[in-house]
Amino acid sequence: MLALTACASRAAPEKPMPASATLAAHGIECHKERATGSLVAATVCTSAAERARAAENAQETKDWLNSGKAGPCPPNVVCN
Repeated sequence: MLALTACASRAAPEKPMPASATLAAHGIECHKERATGSLVAATVCTSAAERARAAENAQETKDWLNSGKAGPCPPNVVCN
């Protein structure tokens, strides 16, 4: 019974990754990422297009937050 629980607590082996030079030649970058509260890190690979789109989304969100169009002020609040 002890041997059974010892096997169940081990992490599954990761799949082998292609050589980093091969990935870099195609514009793919990989890094380890761990979700909040997790003890297991996963390898995440992104292409240049995915990274560019994420940066664009972040900039659009920043622009929207800084646009200042929140609507009219309530009558009991002084707004600038």
